[in-house]
Amino acid sequence: MKILFAADEFPYSGVALKMAAGLAMNTWSDITLMGVVPSVADKPATQSSIAGALEQYRETFYELCSHEDSPFKLDRVLWEWIPMQDGAWEQIKVFRGAHKDVRILLRFGQPAMEILKEARNLQSDLIVLGSTSGDRCLWSEAADTPQKVVASAESSVLLVKEDMAVKRIVVCIDDVPIGQEALEMINQMIVIHGASLVLIGLTKEGGTKPAVYQRMIEVGDYYADRGIHVESRTAEISELETLISQETREDMLTLSMSKKSVLGMLFSREWVERFVSACKSSVLVLR
Repeated sequence: MKILFAADEFPYSGVALKMAAGLAMNTWSDITLMGVVPSVADKPATQSSIAGALEQYRETFYELCSHEDSPFKLDRVLWEWIPMQDGAWEQIKVFRGAHKDVRILLRFGQPAMEILKEARNLQSDLIVLGSTSGDRCLWSEAADTPQKVVASAESSVLLVKEDMAVKRIVVCIDDVPIGQEALEMINQMIVIHGASLVLIGLTKEGGTKPAVYQRMIEVGDYYADRGIHVESRTAEISELETLISQETREDMLTLSMSKKSVLGMLFSREWVERFVSACKSSVLVLR
C-alpha cells in the first residue's frame, strides 16, 4: 500500500501522524510525508516552518516505528554518491530502514491542489491528514484543505480529528461489495484502536435491498471470524446526515464513496465537504 501523509505545522497534523505511522508499520506500506509551501514566500523553502515540521515528523515517525520487527528500523548504513551543484560528486553516509524508507517532500502552491496532485503522481492508496476537531474541519492557514481533499481525492482518505481512543468503527454498507483492500484497511483501524465494529445497512424509503443484507452478513462474518465484536443495524439514506451528527467523538465513521456505491452516486462533492465538517469524529472515506 502507498500512503501519503499530508501535513502542516500545527498540532492536529502531529495527531494524524500517529495514525499514519501505525498503518504504515502494520501493513509495511510505502509512505511519503509531504507539506506545501506558499508559492510566494519570504524565505527559502528549506527554511520554512513546514520544512522544520516535516523534519520533526520524520523523527517522530522513526520513534514510533523503532521496535525490533519494524520494517522502518534504521539498521542499514550505506555510502552513496550524491551529485553536487558544480558537477562534482560527493560520497556520504546514509542510514536506510531495514526494509522500508520514509520519503519527505515539499511542494509549492495551494495546499489542497498540491496534495491531490501528489496523490495522483504517487498513485497513492490512502491519504492521511489531520484537522481541527469537533464540528469544525479546518487547517489553520488554509482553512478548507481537509474538505477539499476528502471530496476530490481519487484515493481513500483518512481524516483524523481527535487525539483520543476510538471505541467503535462505524461502517455504512450498501449493495456494492467492499474490496479486500478496503476490508483490510478497516481491519487495521480496528486493530490499532482495539475497537469494535458497527455495520449500518443503508435503506431507501423503508426498504432494504436483499443485496444490502447479503453484504452485511458477508462483512460481519469476515470480522467475526477474526474475533472482532460486530453489531448491525439499518438506517435510511435520507437520514444519514442526522445519523452522522449523532455519532460520538469516540467513533470513526467509514463511508464507501466509490463511483459504483450508492453514496458515491447520490451525493455531490459539496455534500461530502459539508458532511466532513459536520461529523464530530474522525472519518475514513473509501474509494
